[in-house]
Amino acid sequence: MGNEDEDALSTSFEPKAFKLYTKRWLILLVLSLLQCSNAMIWLSYAPIADYTAEYYNTSPDTVNYLSLVYMIASAVFGGISAFILDYMGLRAGLMVGAWLNFVGAGIKFLSAFSYVLPHSALLPVAFVGQTLAALAQPYMMFASTKVAALWFPEEHRALANTVGSMANPLGILVGSLLAPALVKPTAGDIHTDELSHYFQVLLGVHMAPSGIAALLSLFVTSKPPTPPSASAEEESMPFVAGMKNMFKIKAYWVLMISCGAGIALFTCLTTVLQQEMCPLGYSDTFAGTCSAIMIAAGIVGAVVTGVLADKTKKFEEIAKTFLAFAVVSFAGFMVAVRYPNVEGLIAFTVGAFGFFGFGLYPICLEMGVEITYPVAEATSTAFIIISGQIQGIVYLIAMQALAIDFTSPYSVCLNSVATQDFKYSNIFFVAGAFVIACFLIICFKANYKRMRAEQEAAAQRILGFTSSDPPSPSNS
Repeated sequence: MGNEDEDALSTSFEPKAFKLYTKRWLILLVLSLLQCSNAMIWLSYAPIADYTAEYYNTSPDTVNYLSLVYMIASAVFGGISAFILDYMGLRAGLMVGAWLNFVGAGIKFLSAFSYVLPHSALLPVAFVGQTLAALAQPYMMFASTKVAALWFPEEHRALANTVGSMANPLGILVGSLLAPALVKPTAGDIHTDELSHYFQVLLGVHMAPSGIAALLSLFVTSKPPTPPSASAEEESMPFVAGMKNMFKIKAYWVLMISCGAGIALFTCLTTVLQQEMCPLGYSDTFAGTCSAIMIAAGIVGAVVTGVLADKTKKFEEIAKTFLAFAVVSFAGFMVAVRYPNVEGLIAFTVGAFGFFGFGLYPICLEMGVEITYPVAEATSTAFIIISGQIQGIVYLIAMQALAIDFTSPYSVCLNSVATQDFKYSNIFFVAGAFVIACFLIICFKANYKRMRAEQEAAAQRILGFTSSDPPSPSNS
């Protein structure tokens, strides 16, 4: 059982036709670590936006732009990432992403040394590092469905995709807890030089897993010697032809817009959560805890939907049910966060939103592959995520435009940072969420092309195997 051939397991279609390799778990581990480390880098400043604005001598809006860089990079360069993943291979794509991620984290770490770099250079250096890490993100986010399709059998694909894709919010969870825990200056430590030490620790911790992931990416293989399923042994459509075919499918447009909107809402919420909560008296630590609750509940929800989808294959029904509950809980959270001293209600509603909202995400990606088959997996996944990043840019700009400066008697924000009221931003978010939910529930109808192709292939293999048997004595 020491080598891959000895460890291969046959699937249910036909003995010796398909195999599973132990190495699939290493591939999934590398992808998960990359996703996790990249997400930590992405939103490293969001839970401590006030201290970040103070350290880099800038405004909270500029801190939000550090998050916006990720959305812009995915929107502009996502197509290139999908092409490299699908037509140069999984190994090439993950290695490019891994090393961009590591170099970006290292440059960002340099911005924490205020006594080495001029103060005027700190923010530009942070932006350079953030941009390189942002360029890495599409390679990781687009790869989850591809890893699941190329290395896992159909009865485990949804769960494998869930593990790979949920590593991204896991990274956000870790980052949400680490940032307020590590950057916690006393009242006398809120000037640039004094904050420098805290940011060195924070960004150094973020850089470590990116380096480990970059080294592990050297051991990635694009695909196994023998495919795990009938669909995995079929060649995908050429990139341009695949896109043309994909965009002719009405259901894909509905999925791309609606699931993209869900990604955008989550991105904006995690970006501004601390800024929404500190004027109402909620500390950075509680804001980070809320992010952690949302993501932890979301990971549980994603595992639940992954298992359900693998067992029942009812992707559409699961997606519509979870989306309806996600919108209701999102509206509840947007109302609760408007009031001081309701920590329990905020924690409950944000947890419910995470459970249902994150549970929807891997199912959307799997449905995207199903309804566009035989379009390459990274291509169909890419444009759902690119849609989310484009909408996220629009939502974040709209959020900042609708926010108004105000003075709150409950505020625990830094005095040097202006507090903002996000009332109208929240109304805009909730209204948009209800429209998107109705759009998906009413307009989306799934045609499971990949599943049907695998069923037909299984039937053909069984018939072929039976017809090759020698005739029985009774028939001779």
